[in-house]
Amino acid sequence: MFSLTRLAAVAMLLIAAGGCQGMAPAAPPAIAKGDYPAVVAYLKQRIAHDMGEQRVPGLSIAIVDDQRIVWATGFGYADAARHRSATGDTLYRVGALSKVVTAAGVLRAAEDGRLSLDSPAGDALPQWEFEPRRAAMQWMGSYPFTARRLLALRPDTLEDTMGRARADMGYALLGDMIAHAADEPFDTYVRRTLLQPLNIPRTGFRLAVEHDESRELRASGYRRGVPWVEAPQSNEAADGLWASSAEMARFSSMLFAGGTYKGRRVLKDESASAVLNLETVANGMDLECRLALSWLAAPCDADYIAGDALREHSGATEAFHARWVLAPREKLAVLVMSNADTSEPLVASVSSLAMNLMRQAKQGPAQE
Repeated sequence: MFSLTRLAAVAMLLIAAGGCQGMAPAAPPAIAKGDYPAVVAYLKQRIAHDMGEQRVPGLSIAIVDDQRIVWATGFGYADAARHRSATGDTLYRVGALSKVVTAAGVLRAAEDGRLSLDSPAGDALPQWEFEPRRAAMQWMGSYPFTARRLLALRPDTLEDTMGRARADMGYALLGDMIAHAADEPFDTYVRRTLLQPLNIPRTGFRLAVEHDESRELRASGYRRGVPWVEAPQSNEAADGLWASSAEMARFSSMLFAGGTYKGRRVLKDESASAVLNLETVANGMDLECRLALSWLAAPCDADYIAGDALREHSGATEAFHARWVLAPREKLAVLVMSNADTSEPLVASVSSLAMNLMRQAKQGPAQE
């Protein structure tokens, strides 16, 4: 049964939509505790409006409250030429969001006894593959080059492009270490040990065969308004993941449950915690912008997402943008993905707005 607060919020949205053509829908009033339908009703109106204003072809979103997927849907087109609508199951290239899944794969390989976090990287790779990278690893600054130290590579600031390059190199090496230690391709190991137990059959690092169902779910990317075919991603462990918002919602639920999903153990509790726990960015300095593995932890400035103790990761390729925001304390997650090179502002604003509204609904109106 709808609450009076919910009905009032929806009514205001409908009035605003009907009477203010071209204007963004008015923000809902104070959201009652647990009133997630009011959040969804507003986001439906706001996302549709903003997509039209910014001419973004397609967008998918998923919202998670602990073990419940509150909402997973799509807007616009996954492939405009074929009139294929975006849904919660549409697959997007998610760029650097790949690192979080790779990090979980490293921790799972350590749990399996296949990969030591503290042994030299050369122990997990044949010499012919390790030696050519030694000079580059010196530049990484991660000596003695263990999996733990490679996981710790990260930019020191939002503008630290060299730091991002080091992290990309580190994750490429981690992907190869997993493959050699497990004696199977990196994508195969991650699918078998992480994604299949989560009932995530289509997310993965490798392109499916031509007639596979997952290929039909992949969004077409758009660059400068026209379809764009991206080159194959050589560094799959850092940037190569194809994922849907609905499937990555399950990954979020697993982290919130200490590594389990629907009673099945996927990661040990300490490994799931390691994915989310904070570390200071550089040399123990107490900086405002902090990271957990490859998560950015908010707030970093006054214009950032309201509140504290958030994890955020953005990813981009030539024609895709994605953002994953988690509030570990409240066990909330928002995933937003889009298929245009111009969609970064929209993806950022939608994910921030959705998280702020969900935190209001989870906590209830502030007491005066």
